[in-house]
Amino acid sequence: MTKPADAAGPEGAPTGAPAGGGSLAFDFGENWDHFSRDVLDAARLQAAADSLAALVGAERVAGASVCDVGSGSGLFSLAAAKLGAGRVLGFDVNPRAVAVARRNLAALAPETEARVSFTEGSALDAGFTGGLGRFDLVYAWGSLHHTGAMWTAIANAAALVAPGGTLVLALYNRHWTSPVWTGIKVAYNLCPRVLRPVPNVLFGGLIYAATRIVTGKSPLTKERGMDFWYDVIDWLGGYPYEYAGAAEVTERMAAMGFATERVLPPRVPTGCNEFVLRRTG
Repeated sequence: MTKPADAAGPEGAPTGAPAGGGSLAFDFGENWDHFSRDVLDAARLQAAADSLAALVGAERVAGASVCDVGSGSGLFSLAAAKLGAGRVLGFDVNPRAVAVARRNLAALAPETEARVSFTEGSALDAGFTGGLGRFDLVYAWGSLHHTGAMWTAIANAAALVAPGGTLVLALYNRHWTSPVWTGIKVAYNLCPRVLRPVPNVLFGGLIYAATRIVTGKSPLTKERGMDFWYDVIDWLGGYPYEYAGAAEVTERMAAMGFATERVLPPRVPTGCNEFVLRRTG
């Protein structure tokens, strides 16, 4: 295994906690910057586009209006544009993430600049989300469980979906170890930055071994254009941190007027359940 040169840098895609909000809040934007500078390239963009097409269907993206909630590096906004989306808006609460996404747009998909935009905003701010309009596809993969008020963020994201439109959610699965991981994440964010390479390498090795045992595959071969080491840092530092079981999510989404079309279980117990939901109301 090899790790990124700056393994102490945080990563992820928060959408609700204020930028730098509190001593425990993880600064996801910095690690998206490292990820983008160190490993993001055209091949990873193609992998992201392929995974989006496999999840929702390329025909559902082509010509659609798309909102990427917690856009992070902007990778999946660009993936949607690559699949022919008519209009793409990505937003993130972290200003550095927004700047990184705009840089990636100019570097990796300049031909789509007329169709793609990024802005700063919070999924917890109903005034902000309420002013964005409605979209055919709302994509919130692995972001809303980092807001500190997950169900409020989900409700605001759901309100962005046009009638008959699609909502994609990926949320951490509830597991008996979830409270333990909450404590680990709190400790990680309290840890001085100079010491963070120690848990990065230690837990990275443990996560590598556990994933290999559970799945029988090397976790270094990543899907969705992601990278193992940056995902490890995201996992360790990703706080606020919430989770929910698949049945709980489908039941709550039904009450919001969404029919569940697909549920993809996580590869490992504490990973993300993926949901493809259709707005019926």
